[in-house]
Amino acid sequence: MEIMSPDTSSRDPQTGTLIRLRGLYPSLKTALQKVADVILRQPEMAIYASVNEVAAVAHVSEATVMRFCRILGFKGFQDFKIALAREMVIPSTRFHEEVSHEGDGALISKVFQTNTAALQDTLEILEIEAIEAAVQLLTNSRQVLVIGVSGSGPAVAYAGNRFLLLGIKAFMYTDFYLMLMAASLLSQDDVVLAISNSGTTREIVETVRVAQEKGARVMCITNNSLSPLARICAPALVTASREMSLPEEAVASLVCQITILDALSASMSQSLSAQAQETLAKMEKAMVKVGVMREPTK
Repeated sequence: MEIMSPDTSSRDPQTGTLIRLRGLYPSLKTALQKVADVILRQPEMAIYASVNEVAAVAHVSEATVMRFCRILGFKGFQDFKIALAREMVIPSTRFHEEVSHEGDGALISKVFQTNTAALQDTLEILEIEAIEAAVQLLTNSRQVLVIGVSGSGPAVAYAGNRFLLLGIKAFMYTDFYLMLMAASLLSQDDVVLAISNSGTTREIVETVRVAQEKGARVMCITNNSLSPLARICAPALVTASREMSLPEEAVASLVCQITILDALSASMSQSLSAQAQETLAKMEKAMVKVGVMREPTK
């Protein structure tokens, strides 16, 4: 399948060049990945090299290098080099993704630094217009179907709980068969929020397509803006996590997903303040009635 350049109408391609490149990397074809490898390994070299020099180092054609630049949102190689040079002026601290046998103090520090860097990178490439579009879809929906599998499961549960607190009818599924059945019952008044770090998970992509066939609006949170999921969702909220190779699954992507959900909830609460207060009152009344919480003090 031919990779199409992402919509850059609302994005400033002069910022977060290397960040976006890392997110797009898995969706690039082999020849384009060769160019990406050269840029990520030697960004300083690319700033001063000509297009034919980069092509020679990457063992690809000059046309491939030019296409690589357009996929990133640039008109040509010169624009790409200018943006890359601006980014390299202020060196950012990067942390090696492979965790070696270090002391507990160094390891703990690296985990915090990696998650912090992922949040900063995500904020740099996050499109405010996409957040605003997502907020409008969610607040005007009849119901919201939140789906995700594997490592995105905790974010699915978190999203559903936050939406319920705002008075939005939300259903959360991490099982493929259940999400498919739920998607088949949706209508044009409903919204699907799909959460997938890779954006390539078959279960999520297929469920979103079923929801689209029923007329539902679909949006996603993903780390790859060129993924199959991002291509069929509008808006697509893109994260910028860089996982570490820990024995357990790294959580930088989850931290970014949760933070985007917090941003959505905060924005939604401004327009749904009265509804949210009424919802909380109903929930408190129900929990007091069954004895799981005390009567709130007036």
